[in-house]
Amino acid sequence: MLLTSLAAWKDQALNLVREHIVLAEPIVFLLGFCEGIAFLSLLVPSSVLFLGIGGMHGAAGGQFWTTWLAGALGAFLGDIISYLLGRYFKNEIVQVWPLNRRPEWYAATVAIFRKWGILSILGGKFLGFMRPFLPVVAGAAHMAWPAFLFASALSSLAWSGAFLAPGYGLMALVR
Repeated sequence: MLLTSLAAWKDQALNLVREHIVLAEPIVFLLGFCEGIAFLSLLVPSSVLFLGIGGMHGAAGGQFWTTWLAGALGAFLGDIISYLLGRYFKNEIVQVWPLNRRPEWYAATVAIFRKWGILSILGGKFLGFMRPFLPVVAGAAHMAWPAFLFASALSSLAWSGAFLAPGYGLMALVR
């Protein structure tokens, strides 16, 4: 009985995804964008959602490549906005929520950035709570614009792929 209801639920979910498959890329773009925006990233669990979306979209017959690029582009544009916020507000950014309540987050992010520079941007997408603040710190520190763009583009591609691919891969194995 339980297996029958689980199978029915799975079929309903897949039918819903198939009916709205054209929305996958815009949704993934928006989630990636939210992930790149400082402060907003803390409210939207994009990485976890990417895992689920990858599996459901893959099971419904969706293409990995376009979804991957949509997520990466969203994250890249979010990073650019966060960089520009840091560049504009500089040290005043620590007076804004949540940094005004958790100054240790900013201090830890600054320490990582000072130690690793461009490598912190490349790997920063995988550093949890520091993820949205590294572009802000890079902007506040006046990191060179071309270096930031290069590092952010690569990290956005890696992050989007790393969190979407497992779901698509798993669905490819079970088909």
